[in-house]
Amino acid sequence: MKELPILEKKNAKDLNQFIEYWSKLYSYPLEKLYNERIWKKQFDIADIQSLFVWKNGMNLSELKQKSLNEKIKPNLKLINRWKLDSFDLNSFEESFSNLSAVWKIFLLHIIKPNMYPIYDQNIHRAFNYIHNLDYSNISSSMKKKEKEDFYFNKYLCFIDSIENINLKKLDEAFFSFGKFINTRINSILVK
Repeated sequence: MKELPILEKKNAKDLNQFIEYWSKLYSYPLEKLYNERIWKKQFDIADIQSLFVWKNGMNLSELKQKSLNEKIKPNLKLINRWKLDSFDLNSFEESFSNLSAVWKIFLLHIIKPNMYPIYDQNIHRAFNYIHNLDYSNISSSMKKKEKEDFYFNKYLCFIDSIENINLKKLDEAFFSFGKFINTRINSILVK
């Protein structure tokens, strides 16, 4: 049996301490797919495929694969151009308006991983919990607009307010914590 962390309720105000602790608990399938590709200066089609398989946590369903093939892969030259240069977020929005919020934000992340953090429901849940906002209704069934409003109007402002942050470690910490507070066992440990 894996050793369980012992948690104490403290009024921790140090974000770096939080990130250090919770990022150590991060575990995600296929992490190698992400690590081997994210910092490439240019992607090929196989890189895009692998990164979206990583984001999905498993092979893509037929519907998701079709979306990737039709909406993202044909734009590889544009994606690679934006990786090398700055880009206008409005142009990005126009080019990828037909993507789901999570995939659009992930594509933004893989284009500029030092500027745009990853988004998923665990990260959203962790952010809300830390900021004393309702976290109990965060789910994959939320509307695209709700997810994008949160990401672009709240989460990015939060990220911009933090100096010298390792976005990947923050993603890992928020993912781990968000996943933890979504389990029933947390009610025993976090009270």
